[in-house]
Order: sequence, then structure tokens, then C-alpha cells
Amino acid sequence: MNIKGKILEMVNSEYSVQYAYMAIEKLITVMMSDYLAHQGKQFEWVSMNRDVAYDAWLPDGIDDIPGSVALEIKMYRNGRVLASRLHEIIKMVASRSENIDALILVIVNDIPAAVMKQLQDRSNQFNFKVYIWDVNKLVEIFETNENLFIETYTNLSKALFQDTINSGISRDNETYLLDKKKHIQTLISEYKNDNIVLFLGAGASKDADIATWDELISELFVTLIDEQLRAKNIDIEFADQQKIAAEIVKQNGDSPLLQTRFLRNGFTDRFEAHIGNILYKNAKDTSDLLEEICYLCVPDRGKLGIRAIINYNFDDLVEKNLKRLRVKHHSIYGEGITPDNEELGIYHVHGFIPQNKDGYNNLAQSLLVFSEEGYHKLMLEPYHWANMIQLNFMMNNTCIFVGLSMTDPNMRRLLEIATQKNTEGNSICKHYAIMRRFHIQDSDKNNTLKRFEGVNESLQESFFKELGINIIWVDEYSEIPNLLRQIKEG
Repeated sequence: MNIKGKILEMVNSEYSVQYAYMAIEKLITVMMSDYLAHQGKQFEWVSMNRDVAYDAWLPDGIDDIPGSVALEIKMYRNGRVLASRLHEIIKMVASRSENIDALILVIVNDIPAAVMKQLQDRSNQFNFKVYIWDVNKLVEIFETNENLFIETYTNLSKALFQDTINSGISRDNETYLLDKKKHIQTLISEYKNDNIVLFLGAGASKDADIATWDELISELFVTLIDEQLRAKNIDIEFADQQKIAAEIVKQNGDSPLLQTRFLRNGFTDRFEAHIGNILYKNAKDTSDLLEEICYLCVPDRGKLGIRAIINYNFDDLVEKNLKRLRVKHHSIYGEGITPDNEELGIYHVHGFIPQNKDGYNNLAQSLLVFSEEGYHKLMLEPYHWANMIQLNFMMNNTCIFVGLSMTDPNMRRLLEIATQKNTEGNSICKHYAIMRRFHIQDSDKNNTLKRFEGVNESLQESFFKELGINIIWVDEYSEIPNLLRQIKEG
């Protein structure tokens, strides 16, 4: 088997860079463990909960490299970044590594001899030895047990899945709490670096009693039915209206997009006004979560605060709270609308229906997803302004997803594109989704159910990691305001 060809094929595969990295990690773990076992030495993968900057630890050294050796793995889909980035990586590892005698930096690429010498020469300034290995060194090690390489390579997907299952079985509360603590520390750092963009879903407005999507659709059906029947001088009881609405929803296959197409065609005028009336019928201007979201946007001295907000909601509650806090902002709901340098952009990428419409133009054209054709427009037009804005932030910033189920196919598609555009492979996802933990009734009394919960969490984390997302688990949604407060206060 052409081992080098297979490895480089994985690096540049059509899979996301995160999946390719996990697969290569698995290969290196299996092959290095076997290689060191023949030398009577150990290979230990480092838990992500340990505050170190390397992937593995070789406590007994390797070959003729003695002592305690750290091993860090990197891969690149753009060879031009090698020389500029690797010295920074060595410095970062050095700053967070103690009690090691040597560092092996494994670069899963084919590095020209001249570049390799330049990198090696620049790495002689640290208090430990630095060794740089490229794909050719890996091939040399892997060839010592080609049969094991073939078996591992052939069953990589199965092995990764099994690792996830095993991790879930042994998982306990301490695991997710340690992960959460580490993620929050990273976000505090990113916040201080003016690098965070918030992505807000329906959950962000829920506690302010904004109508949910289901409530919105149901009440629009009731309104539509009532209008049509009254036009024919037919009075109908409210209970009967509800029954008819439920049957229409059922007839449309419980598909929100089919239902919204039906509704938009049914209303000849005042469609947006009807949505607004229902949306704000029981709404409050704020909630604990909205207050913390907007407090996070208040810039500290000399800082931006939050770089931007991507808002999938129609409501203007974020704007109301920002106005109360005197944060300069600008609502963006169509192409050609841009914030000033001093303004925080609030990008309503699915549409915008403010309670007070004064000062806003062409709002009706902003309702992108309140029709099947509108949603198709987003899916099929890669250069649509809403897609370009989201993709730009996903590629260049650290994004926090709040109040989102993360099931929207267009958003997931954009995340996948963003991970494909990432040319540097590493074990750190750059985005974070705050999600509620999955609980089965009576699982605290049933060890089998408890283990299933752990496996489910591990699988969810693995799936989202391929999209470049870390999950920050909470037991209750009420924990989210305090979590955002921690990021703000550092």
C-alpha cells in the first residue's frame, strides 16, 4: 500500500478538515502506540481537560530521543502558511509546557528540505529540544507494521465511532463540567480580543414571551380562516377555528415551509402587519437572557465588545435593549445596508419585523424565510448577502450560538463550507453552541439510561466537531445568562 499517498489523500480529502484531523490523530495514536510498545515505551494521548498545548506525551521518549517528550500534531491544506505559522506554534507550546525535555512537532505534510531546515534552525531558542517531523517520518514509522496500518486505515470511520461510544460510556458529570470551564476560559480570551460574533435563535427571545414559530403559524392560520369566512358572512366559534387550523397544518405535512407558502398566498395584504401583531401580542421588552446578551455588547474601554450579531429572529428586542444601554447599533435586513464603524451590526438574516417601523424601509422584502421560495433562495444562491455575511463571520471569527437547535440545514451547510475553507488542521474547534443536556426520566436511578445519556452527549459533540463547533452543555436554559456574564466579567 502507498502509505504516503493515503495519508496525503486524507489531508486534502473532501471531508471537513476537522474529520480529516480526527482520522489522522487516530492513525498516529494506533501506529505510534504499536511502534513504542516494541521499544518498551508508552504513548499517552492527552485529555483535552489538561491545560497543556500538546496532543500526546511520551514519558519514556522515543528512538534516541530521551526523557519526557511532548508531541503536537498539525496539518495544513495550504502549504504557504507552514513557515509563517509553525514558529508561532512552537512558541505557544513552549509557553504552556513544563517539565518536558523535548517537543516533537508532527506536520502531516510533505515539507521541502529547505523549509524544514529553516524551521529547525528557528526552533533552537527554547529550553528543550525541538524535533520537526513531516509526513515522510510518519511513513517511516508506519512501514514498521504495514498490516496494522492497512487494518486501521480501512476501518477508520468505525474506529472513530467506537471511540466516541467508549468515551460516552465512561462519561460522568465531571467531564462536561471540566469541558465547560475550559470553553468559557477560551471565550473570555476571545472576547478580550474583540473576536466574538453572536448567533441568536428563537430561544434568545423565548423568555420575553415572543410568539414561537409554531404559535405564529397557528395564529396566522386562525386569522386567515376568520378573514375568509367573515368575507362570506360566516361566523365560526374560536374552538372550531382552531380545529380547522390544525387540520390545515396536518394537510401540509407539518412542514413549516409548506405552511408559510400557504399562508403568504392566502393573505392578499397586511401580511407583515398580521405577523407583527401576533409576534408581539404577549411580549415583554426584555428578559434576563436578553439583558446579558446586550450587556456583553457594551464595549469596555478601548474595545469593541461583540463584533456583530447574527439574529435569526424577526423581533427587535435586541435593538430595544441595546438602545436602553446606549450601545450604538444598526439593524441590517437587506443588501446594501451597512453599519458605520462605531455601530454594532444586528444582521436579521431571516427577516425583520420591528414593533415600531418608523425609520425602516422595505421591511416586507426582508422576510426571506417566511416562504418556501424564500428559503430556497438562501439555499440556492451562494452569494446572497445573508449567506455571505454569515459565512464571513464563521470563517474569520469565534461564533457563539445561543437559543438555536442547530438543525437549520442552510446554517449547517454554511458551517460545513467554513470548515472546508479552514486550511489549518488542528484539534481546536473555533465556534461554540450552548445547548441543553439530554435527560431521560429516572436516569439517575438507572445506570443503563445514564450511560446512554453519556453516549448521546459524546456523539453530539463528535457530530458538531466536524462542523467546527464545541458544545457547551447546560442542565437548564436558565444557566445561560450567568454563563454570558462570566465571559463578560472574565
